[in-house]
Amino acid sequence: MRIFLIPPNDLLRHPIPNRLYHIAKRLAKKHKIVLLSYTKHPLADEIKRGLKAVEIHIGKAVSAKNLGLYYIISTPQLYATIKHVIEKEGVDVVIHANILPSYIASKLARKYKIPNVYDFLDYFPESASAYYTKGKSFVKLGVKTITYFALVNSDAITVPSFGLKRILEGIVPEKLVHIIPNGLDTELFKPMDQRVARKSIGLDTNYYLLLLQGSLDVWIDIEGIMRILNKLRKIIDVRLLVVGFSHAKYYYRFMMAYAKHYGIDKYIYTYPPQPYEKMPLFINASDVVIAPFKKIVKNFTTPLKIAEALACGVPVVTTDIAEFRLWYRQGIYTYTIYTELENVVKQALNNIDAIKTALRKNSQDFREAFSWDRLAEKYETLIEALQS
Repeated sequence: MRIFLIPPNDLLRHPIPNRLYHIAKRLAKKHKIVLLSYTKHPLADEIKRGLKAVEIHIGKAVSAKNLGLYYIISTPQLYATIKHVIEKEGVDVVIHANILPSYIASKLARKYKIPNVYDFLDYFPESASAYYTKGKSFVKLGVKTITYFALVNSDAITVPSFGLKRILEGIVPEKLVHIIPNGLDTELFKPMDQRVARKSIGLDTNYYLLLLQGSLDVWIDIEGIMRILNKLRKIIDVRLLVVGFSHAKYYYRFMMAYAKHYGIDKYIYTYPPQPYEKMPLFINASDVVIAPFKKIVKNFTTPLKIAEALACGVPVVTTDIAEFRLWYRQGIYTYTIYTELENVVKQALNNIDAIKTALRKNSQDFREAFSWDRLAEKYETLIEALQS
């Protein structure tokens, strides 16, 4: 089968590999992947990630620092490139996971009677407008309109959570929405000795360590973390390991300004985005992974960072979002307001040895349940059904 992939970002050059990369990597073992490359994408990293695929570049793409503007000014080129691939590459199915490119791809796929799947990996109207302070409601409405027509044009829709399924069933009730959660690489994410992990990243072992990783952006409650770290440090030696980046650069500076304000900046160890293969070291070096999501629709999903931490046998302290408790039943410690966060972290640290022992005992079963290999098989079953 020849699968045409329209990704959510530059799939091979984005600092963090997303779900579609992991699924495509596995589908590529049996099928031909034709991948749209967002030439001059503003969030593309210089490092190219490996994927067995025919990479199609957008001809005459125009560079832009603003992500939304990049897609808008590249619309003619996007249309021409996607149309050319559909007409000339003998495509059997189109999988798309974007906003404007998804609308174009779904419309052309329908025109040429090629099955297409919308991988609605998060709530795009909210995630796309998150970076805007001016015109936020306008951006949200525009994205909601575009994604609506892309959803209508799609033959199948996949989402990573029950919450998103419920939302989309209200928007396009005539469509069948399939749940395929986010997963993990079972070969990489598994328990290892904490002392070895800390030594390998240059940290000592005589203190508790919290890990904040991934995208540090407006959907993360940075202030709450700084405040409770300041309080916790008065009773125990606990420090914060930060590994990640901020799409809106100011948010990282915002975090460090809070750390300085509370006088805890010297107890925060910051690392730039790391190669995906090194993240198990940072997770295993930690006592607790902290995921302070704000309660917005975008976060009603199955975060990779939670699954990857639990696979390593490391507990997660996170916001009380029902979706997390439905999928991850062991090793999740939740809070509703930031004033509860201190007690929840304290509770986890006070029982850390017993918690980790139980999680490590369950690690193999957990990793098999959320393996990208297993989830890619579900994707394959779906797209094969569209062919019949």
